[in-house]
Amino acid sequence: MINQSVRIFVITFQRPHLLKRALSSIISQTHSLWVVEVINDDPKDTSVKNLIDSLGDPRIRITSDVKKRGGTGNFNYAFDHKINEKYACILEDDNWYEPAFLEEMLHYMKVNPTIRLAVANEKIWYEESNGCWTYSNNTIWPVTEENELFEFIAEEKCGDAKICNSSMFWKTEDSLWLTPVNIPIDVTEHFRERAIPHPILLITKPLVNFSVTLETYRKKNNDWSVYQAILIASVFENIEKNEKIELAQALWKKARQTNKLYSTSLMSASLVCSSSSILFNFSSFKEKLRFFLTILKRPFLFYNCIRAKKNKKEAWDFLLSNWNTTNNSSRSINIKKTTN
Repeated sequence: MINQSVRIFVITFQRPHLLKRALSSIISQTHSLWVVEVINDDPKDTSVKNLIDSLGDPRIRITSDVKKRGGTGNFNYAFDHKINEKYACILEDDNWYEPAFLEEMLHYMKVNPTIRLAVANEKIWYEESNGCWTYSNNTIWPVTEENELFEFIAEEKCGDAKICNSSMFWKTEDSLWLTPVNIPIDVTEHFRERAIPHPILLITKPLVNFSVTLETYRKKNNDWSVYQAILIASVFENIEKNEKIELAQALWKKARQTNKLYSTSLMSASLVCSSSSILFNFSSFKEKLRFFLTILKRPFLFYNCIRAKKNKKEAWDFLLSNWNTTNNSSRSINIKKTTN
């Protein structure tokens, strides 16, 4: 066993029954050198402290500064908080670890010393109305025998995120990878991924359980669509003209092979800035017509995308300033590199 302590930030908000499952999965870890700091986002909720006291494990404590930070602020706390441990990770209260999570993540970080952050695969579970949980038999990524090195590639930054909050494992030295505090929790992974040094190590074995709850605090609305638009548009702002053409073609190919929602995201992104307007040029007549009908139903989407650079200036500036100029590429195909 590797003699290395790990700090685990457990983030919770008014879900003590799920928090107990999350903490139990940590107590059951095969690697026993860890410290848990529970971040309670509801200062008035005493059930969190009561639960911790009932577990009677001195390795688990509630953060000394209990206050309402919001989801995005809590994630930033984990990266901005000075700690003694060399490694850290986050666990949201509705998710839980497989018993070997810490042991295996430590192992892979040790054998890949240049990697700053690794992400494990996740099993997807659904909550039923009777309180039971059903395994979907699906994982976030395909399960393969070899792990992958995820490079900084332009296409992969266009509205997608590879990192997952509850399956990240990172070196704490120089890890001030903060996001704008006013962005929705839904896009914290997308924004933080821009700031994290690449390559990121992807552990294809599922070591974390991701839950889809009946009631979620994440909401997809008009604001979500605008953030997707600026995530895509900001990429075009950072690459050369010939790369813009290649990237636009690759993104439209992807949209036509996946779903119509991504087509709407591309059309919305074309409104954000002149650099991304090339996406409109590569759309078909049918796609233009469909987007026009979408605008008629959701006129504020058109207005908010046009005004996104100004209305979401902090988020826009963050995306532009956190472009990895030394490692990025606009290859339309991500050539995967494997590692042990």
